[in-house]
Amino acid sequence: MRRMTGVVFLLSAAACSVVEDGRSVEERTAEGQIALDLGENGVTLRVDDRGMSHVTAGDEVAGYGGLCYAMARDRLFQMDVVRRSAKGRLAEIYGPGDGDSILGQDLLARAQNLSAFAAARYAAAAARTKRILQGCAAGVNRYIADAKASSSGLPLEFQVLGYQPDPWTPEDSVLAYIYVGVTFDTLTWFTKLERAAVASIAGTEVATTLIKEAADGVSMFDAQGNLNPVSQFLVPPGPTAPAATVVNPPPPACLAGARWLPGQSLGMTPSSGRASNAWAVDGHLTSTGKPLLASDPHFPHATPSAVYVAQLKVSGQYDVAGWMVPGFPGFISGHTESIAWVPTYSLFDSVDLYVETLRPASGGGEEVLVNGQWRRVTTRTETLRVKGRPDVQRTFRSTPHGPILNDGLDGLEAFGTLALKSTAGQPEWKVDGYFEMPAAQSWAQFKAAALKQSIGWNFIFADYAGTHGHIGYQNSGLAPQRQSPLNALYPVPGTGGHEWTGYATNAELPSVYDPPSHVLVTANHRIVPRNYAPQGRPVHLANYWDMPWRAQRITTRLTTATQPITPQDMASIQLDTQTTIGLPLRDSYLAALGRAGLPADDPSAAAAVAALQQWDGNAAASSQGAAVYEMLTLILLRNTVSDVIGPDEYALFAPNVFLTNQLNGLIDVLENPRAPYFGISEGVDPGVARDQAVRAALGEADAMLREVLGSDVSAWTWGGIHQLTYNHPLAGTDARFDIGTFPAAGDVETVNLGGWFAKVGILALPPGEFEDAGGVRAALDQDSLSATRLIWNLAPLDGSLGVMSTGFSGDPRTCHYADHAEAWRAGQIFPIPFTTAAIP
Repeated sequence: MRRMTGVVFLLSAAACSVVEDGRSVEERTAEGQIALDLGENGVTLRVDDRGMSHVTAGDEVAGYGGLCYAMARDRLFQMDVVRRSAKGRLAEIYGPGDGDSILGQDLLARAQNLSAFAAARYAAAAARTKRILQGCAAGVNRYIADAKASSSGLPLEFQVLGYQPDPWTPEDSVLAYIYVGVTFDTLTWFTKLERAAVASIAGTEVATTLIKEAADGVSMFDAQGNLNPVSQFLVPPGPTAPAATVVNPPPPACLAGARWLPGQSLGMTPSSGRASNAWAVDGHLTSTGKPLLASDPHFPHATPSAVYVAQLKVSGQYDVAGWMVPGFPGFISGHTESIAWVPTYSLFDSVDLYVETLRPASGGGEEVLVNGQWRRVTTRTETLRVKGRPDVQRTFRSTPHGPILNDGLDGLEAFGTLALKSTAGQPEWKVDGYFEMPAAQSWAQFKAAALKQSIGWNFIFADYAGTHGHIGYQNSGLAPQRQSPLNALYPVPGTGGHEWTGYATNAELPSVYDPPSHVLVTANHRIVPRNYAPQGRPVHLANYWDMPWRAQRITTRLTTATQPITPQDMASIQLDTQTTIGLPLRDSYLAALGRAGLPADDPSAAAAVAALQQWDGNAAASSQGAAVYEMLTLILLRNTVSDVIGPDEYALFAPNVFLTNQLNGLIDVLENPRAPYFGISEGVDPGVARDQAVRAALGEADAMLREVLGSDVSAWTWGGIHQLTYNHPLAGTDARFDIGTFPAAGDVETVNLGGWFAKVGILALPPGEFEDAGGVRAALDQDSLSATRLIWNLAPLDGSLGVMSTGFSGDPRTCHYADHAEAWRAGQIFPIPFTTAAIP
């Protein structure tokens, strides 16, 4: 190998190259070497035979330059799409989209003014953070220059779409991380809108039930901040009564009257599959005698994978491997030689919607009333370029609370003029901690670093000191505190009385070290109860926790193991498709059908019920019973909700609210049938009405299954209607990006998440529109999954395991575009080398 002064690019002996039209991608050839001037000390970039990049550098800034060079080499187009999504520039490369859907996304992004937020947050960042992000930008831009100069050119997407990427900036990396939070936060503010809409249509009790929160009894910590016993998180044996519905207060007076989400928002609705599983077991319970950690971040399905995994070694400082989001070089999960950490999203209530009161200002423009004073509304005019269309010019407004969403999303006038306040727009927001985590040597050092970032995360930590090592948990992020509890539920008046009063302090964020159970599990479930007050004052963290079902299943498997837990055991839990609520719901359905009878004139109802009776509760792709259970549940849920709020509102409700919260509400009304559900009114027997609703839903579900899978019930499978289609943005127009469509496993509440969220509202469409939209398979197409599965094991250092959902590269001209996809679907996992000698 020829030694060079900058970055030396190596490939293992097993390196691959794919020849296309007589040309190979030259960086993938075994002889490829690239020298870069990214610092005074040499930087080595080596790619192993699975496609993972391993960077070694003599100093930190050059190291991050090499890391970002590798990231750009594998994911430059994905990075650019993230940047364009956040800046509102997708229509420049894709065109306006069907029904102007892409242009609509751009307008909503422009309205939020995220680029300005990123510039301000970067300007206020720590000096070390700035140096690292400058080094990162230099690495990305060096790759762009090298790719342009190479015979194979820029990544294939740029060539197909006919454009070149803009230079990368340090602010772009901050923007990429802000966008992670924005995608989470959009679900929160859409849910607040939807809660207000449902309350206006059907009342506060219905809004509370249909968007049913997790009970306080399944919170990870108690009101004083003490860790609850692990026994609270075991899968309950047999059916259990649903928790009582604590009815929320009604919306504020400014929302009096009918309110509804505009039809235009349907294309803007967020996919609610941004979740994760993370857990750790200390050495008392493991085969290695040291901690094991698991991370499988759930993101909306993306091709390539929504996360990027790599290793960075800065000589004399630290050596870290882990996953990050494309465009942001911070290790959100990782391990070094002495510690490891895994995250899940904490679902912080990080955004508020303010209903603003405006008036014309003297001299032109507008003013907004805030706390008794009229303040100036600021404006900016931007031009949006649209491929194949004339440019679009739009003026965007902001109030002291934040940007006005109406300027980017038509139809919000039903709620008034809405300004969005988010933590990303506040000066306290930061990312500095990610660049301190790799150097941490202890729980105290890691905890201090974790508290220097501002998106709500649950971090689970392990160190390997002592006989069995140690594990810990730290809640992290900016958690706004408000003058009113209504902020957490609805849009609120911007005139006063609903302002932010500060944030939860570090001491008020839950934390624990060395739990007596030797186990820590997070799966986006409730972390603290409603009356949480660890330092004596009430603290609000979130409202929209996921249900505890994944956490219960993980905890049950860990705590009932009869042998020491191995790394392979940890990986097998990530593949678990056993439902937690499936068998109790099945028994409820069978009991109702036993009372009401089977649907008349249904040729396959008896066989479908027989399959349901024999079902073991597992949402395996090959399961016949799972096909009946899932379809019956979704149709019953659709009918129950749409009968109360109407089919048009349901089409918006379905993708805007966590499906698990919806299922929690369904469990409630099945166990306690009452008006207005199931058509119950005065004089109607609630139990009979509920049973008839189950009977009708079975008839509809059965007919749908026959239509899609045929009349032979024995041939029905869950994977026959629930499929995974690899969805590169260009897959439909260029066959080189296609990977295929395959049967999918799991559902929205299994550990191995098989989520379908964004298109479930298709089930509410009338005949004709339903088929045009793709029917059952489109509604249940898997759009949320584990972007990677990782097991951190530092005993030995090369003991970790991992697999990507697709591959490390986003370029189909390489061997690493989809070389993990089949293994991921089959439940296989590979060793992740860490020491230099182990890198193949």
